[in-house]
Amino acid sequence: MTYGVSARKPSHALKRLRRPQRHPESRSAMTRKNSNPTIAYAGVLLGVFIIVLDTTIVNVAAPRIQEGLHSTITEVQWVVNGYNLMFAALLLSAGAAADRFGGRRVFTVGLAVFGIASLACGFAPSAAILISSRALQGAGAALMLPTALALAGHLYSEQTARARAFGRWAAVAGAATVLGPLAGGLLVDSLGWRAIFFVNVPIAVLSWLLLTLNAPETALHSHSFDLSGQLLGMVTLASAAIALTEAGSQGWNSPVVLATLVVTVVAAAAMVAVERRAAEPMVPPGLVTNRQFSAASLVGLILSVGIYGQLFVLSLYFQEARHFTASGTGLALLPFAAVTTVGPLFAGRLIGRGWVTGTLLFGQVAGAAASLLLAFADTGTPYWTVAIGLALLGLCQSACQPAVASAALIDAPRQYAGVASGVLTATRQVGSVLGVALLGGLVSEQRSLLPGMHAALLIVTTLFVAGSLLTALFIRAHQKPTDQASRHKTATTST
Repeated sequence: MTYGVSARKPSHALKRLRRPQRHPESRSAMTRKNSNPTIAYAGVLLGVFIIVLDTTIVNVAAPRIQEGLHSTITEVQWVVNGYNLMFAALLLSAGAAADRFGGRRVFTVGLAVFGIASLACGFAPSAAILISSRALQGAGAALMLPTALALAGHLYSEQTARARAFGRWAAVAGAATVLGPLAGGLLVDSLGWRAIFFVNVPIAVLSWLLLTLNAPETALHSHSFDLSGQLLGMVTLASAAIALTEAGSQGWNSPVVLATLVVTVVAAAAMVAVERRAAEPMVPPGLVTNRQFSAASLVGLILSVGIYGQLFVLSLYFQEARHFTASGTGLALLPFAAVTTVGPLFAGRLIGRGWVTGTLLFGQVAGAAASLLLAFADTGTPYWTVAIGLALLGLCQSACQPAVASAALIDAPRQYAGVASGVLTATRQVGSVLGVALLGGLVSEQRSLLPGMHAALLIVTTLFVAGSLLTALFIRAHQKPTDQASRHKTATTST
């Protein structure tokens, strides 16, 4: 299909001048000349840092927010959950939007929404406005996180560089997860709870500038807008997030949990039926039937259940069984934090050499060993033993997070890179909520914490073993770095 100007139809030519070109190669050629991938990706990582930071930083400020706004505990819970709910609900739609309108455009719009919502949170005079602003923050975050992976693949098309970029992405996400509670505590104690929202604004502005001035736009693909699929996807993810969150506090027999689970199942079934009949479904059949992509997404779900559910249980173990303070618990988790901050950088190098399957297997074996070791911890277990388990769990996170991203996206068609990133991110988000709900519920059902913790971590061990089998059977690094580079070079010269 060509985009030449027709002399017979000048009106069509004018329309083409007013809208962005849809041809991938011509679009890339126009924007690549003034791009700087290193600076542009620094902008992406700054955006990733603040959206991950905001998933944890608010938790430590909850008591001060309740006191400052004279709100109820339920309202404070929704300050946290409102962000997570919108974040989960819009992930698939954000990925599809990145393919249709461009990854840089969607990411920078998300940054603007996130920054404005952060200001609104900081100035919120009531709990209702704070909850609404947090939901808007979640919408901005949903536009950014899946798009970040698509931008990484676009900025670094050669597999070795892309794998290292995924490693830096995982390292920044790990650092933000760790720094959230620490930075939140310092800001709340020194400047007040509103500071945890204001701190996002200058970082968002800097990220926006770096991306706008240095990042090329990703290729635009004129998919039709699958409105029914988008809406049903939002309902499915939102109701699943509510059900899993409420199950942790109200139990699985709660009317609210049962009702939202029914909504989740019905919406998911309706989405499958609609997508089968759609001319251009939101999630392309090629992705669903791609064995490697499906296996990598399922492994990502298993890892999120095991890692985030386990961290939640271990936090309870330190505070309730060993009577650590909140700050002491944060310090006790430092072995995990230290490894997850540095480890992904080394994992990215291994993945860049084509060792995707090996890195992913190594991470899951380390996770299984950690869970098995910690499953036998009690009040008298020496801390150094627990620290070894936490470090092994950190190795699991460090190796698996960039490896799963590489395995899932290595064969994904470029025109569906955003959707693929959205599906992968959505499965991870659902997995983290599911892990906390399932393992936390298992612990709370026991009369004492330790028996429930032991059972929960043995289940996690089994999950990691199952994930290792999936990896060994279905996940392969199909393209070596040299092959990827030569293909890219050939494609560029041929156009």
